[in-house]
Formats: sequence, C-alpha cells, structure tokens
Amino acid sequence: MSSKSKEVTLPRSAAGIIDSHAHVVREFFQEEQTEVIKRAFDSGLNHMVNPGVTVNDLDELLEIKSKHENISIAVGQHPHDAKDFTSDMRDRLQHALEKHDLVAVGECGLDYYYNNSERDAQINCFREQIRLARKYEKPVIVHCRDAWDDAFQCLTEEGQGEVRGVFHCFTGGPELLPAIEKLGFYVSFSGILTFGSAKNIQEAAPLVAADRILVETDCPFLAPQKVRGKRNEPSYVWFVAEKLAELRGTTLDDVAQQASNNARALFNLPG
Repeated sequence: MSSKSKEVTLPRSAAGIIDSHAHVVREFFQEEQTEVIKRAFDSGLNHMVNPGVTVNDLDELLEIKSKHENISIAVGQHPHDAKDFTSDMRDRLQHALEKHDLVAVGECGLDYYYNNSERDAQINCFREQIRLARKYEKPVIVHCRDAWDDAFQCLTEEGQGEVRGVFHCFTGGPELLPAIEKLGFYVSFSGILTFGSAKNIQEAAPLVAADRILVETDCPFLAPQKVRGKRNEPSYVWFVAEKLAELRGTTLDDVAQQASNNARALFNLPG
C-alpha cells in the first residue's frame, strides 16, 4: 500500500477534530512516523489517542507522548494476545496506571472471529483489565468482534456501572445500541463506515446519541473508501467524519465539534 497522501484532498472543519484511536507506532510507520504525525496536525487534528495493543508497547508509547503534547496514550492487552497475558503483565499494567498519564485501559476486549487466543483466556484477560479500569477510574477501549453478549456480560459484571468506555471501530448494527446505551458507552466509527458493504453500521450511525459518537482511523488499518489502497493514517479521520455527517443529516462542522467534545469528555483530554 502507498503511504503518501500529498495528492489527497481532505474535507476539514475550522473546529478541528480528534482521532480517538490511532496506532502510530514504528511497527506500522517506521521512519515515516514523524511525517505522518505532522501531516495529521497540519490537516486540522487537535489531538489523537494512541492506544497500545499489548503491555509491551508502553515504552514506545511513552516516548511518543514525550515528544507530542497533543498525543495521549492508553495501554492494554488485545484479545488476540490474551494468551500471553500473565500475572506479571497485569502487574506492569497496574504500575503503568499508577505511574504514568494513561487516558484509558485498552485496547482490550473479545474477538471470536479470529480466535487467536482461546475464548476463556480472552474473557479472563478482559475481566482483569475492566477491574483495573474500575480501580483506577479509567475508561476502557473495547475491541469486540462476534462476541457481543460475552462483552456486555463482562462489562456489566466487572464494571458494576462504574466503568465508562467506548466500543472502538464499531462493526455492529442498530440491534446492539440499546445494550451499549445501557452501559453508557460511546460508539466510535472508523473507515469501515464509508464502505459500500457496511449497511448495518450505516444504519446504526444516525441512531447513536450525539453525545456518544466518536470518530477514529484505527490506522494503519481500514483506510476510508476515498483512499482505499493507501495505508491509513490519522489525517484520514476527516473522511470518517464526513460520512458520519452525511448519514446523520448534519454538517461536517457539527460532527467534528461533537465528536471532539465527546473524546475530551471520555478521555479527559485537554480542551
């Protein structure tokens, strides 16, 4: 995939926008990491949240945060790697929550589509992280694929109504929204929203309460339709917001402002 975006004309709003979920790490961006971050803020991003998918990502995330005041970080153990989540890793995650400025626990959750870890291991790992989020009063960034009932159960039982969070890169339909609303969670839309095949997600998009919508890239994955074939990057979050505005019958300005306000509220980001 091409990594260049100089030819891309981005929609944008004077209000700016927040990419609530991006993986701008060397694994995916290598020597272009600084360039991609600069391009993001030049495009009108005010802030981005950069979550790790394993506790082992912490050192690099702290390094990125130290260089960029408009990047916040979160750390968790992705369900794909739940099989590797030891008691030592749990202790390291707890230490990170105590000693560093993390805005959330995650990315964590359940993935029964790939099943890269056994389901019991995924559930145990997810529950442990929800408990930590509750203890340290942090939101959780939830990855959920084909595991909705178990995810809702874990969050209800371990969160006990005290844990906030977001279902990132939402891939569900309208039927899931009542359960998400009951939890008080946010719904974050990614580039998938722009795909012609994403009818269920597009049907859900207008139904989410305005104060619960977020937008994200989940880069380097899931480039929006207008830049398919390119490596996704944070500046492309504008295409997600543009599509969300279309589906909700409102303006790009409105979606950018609302989604940014919501990200600040959920992650306690600077204004």
